[in-house]
Amino acid sequence: MASGDTLLILTPQMSAPPAASYATLATGTGTSTPAESIPVLNFDDGNQEYIDFYCVMPSHYAGTTGVTLTVVFSAAETASDVVAWQAAFRRLADDAEQYSSSHTYAYNEVIATAPSATAEVAYDDITFTNGADMDSVVAGDYFILRVTRDPTPSSGTDVTGDASLHAVHVKET
Repeated sequence: MASGDTLLILTPQMSAPPAASYATLATGTGTSTPAESIPVLNFDDGNQEYIDFYCVMPSHYAGTTGVTLTVVFSAAETASDVVAWQAAFRRLADDAEQYSSSHTYAYNEVIATAPSATAEVAYDDITFTNGADMDSVVAGDYFILRVTRDPTPSSGTDVTGDASLHAVHVKET
């Protein structure tokens, strides 16, 4: 596998909400005839919300450097404000961990500037090094990728209103 090669493309329809505090599945409306109905996951600006993607790491993942997640999103407010996207892995290794056991997610983050206009998308990267940074996920492992929006980012002013997740592109770093 080469750096930048696609491992997974995750869309809103492939997500599952956790038991509480979750982003909501919604649609944006395009302008074609007939208009597109664009699936998104809406994350509030006042509460930290989460979404889970249940995946298997493809067998062609070399596991030598890590992965890069490209978060594709839009926002209710335009550029100069930011959205703090965070993501974390939970490995469910073969005969090694009960999924019902307690787990603490270790998030990596990107502070992403909102697109210059509403209904535009922005692309921002969250990187993970191989090993503990991504909960030691290797090729063939079943894992959970949890994505969240931090409503109180440490730098910048948070976007007022929803931030809408369109996709997560998982690539080998």
